[in-house]
Amino acid sequence: MTELNPSYVLAVAEQLSFVSAFLGGISATLLVTIVVFTSEKKSVSWIVSSSALAACSLLVAVVASWRLTILLHPTMPIIVDQTLLKTLWAGMLSGYSLGFLSLLVSVGLSGWLRSRKTGLITSIIASIAVLFFILATPFGF
Repeated sequence: MTELNPSYVLAVAEQLSFVSAFLGGISATLLVTIVVFTSEKKSVSWIVSSSALAACSLLVAVVASWRLTILLHPTMPIIVDQTLLKTLWAGMLSGYSLGFLSLLVSVGLSGWLRSRKTGLITSIIASIAVLFFILATPFGF
């Protein structure tokens, strides 16, 4: 991995911390709402699974970004191991990416609870968002 500037990592960690916390809350809300929704449709179990994956992955991203923010503070009294920073960086980006994509899967599947037509529409919209995310992310996959 290319050596990253600590101020860059800190700025990314701060931004992803807020975004991941917000999206994690949305994922958890969606999860609880769907768990309460009692239906025999297969899409319910898929939405529950993808929402749980999204919420947990985004929480991993939040914790990793918080730790990066703490460890990269200019007045940190101890020397930080670069391996730990790289591990947290990878965990933050992986958690955010997996969580965001899982949330989009949940959104795409949600329409199938209503009807086939709505399911197709939400799946197409979510697929476009996934494509945009993959093409627009500066971190790559």
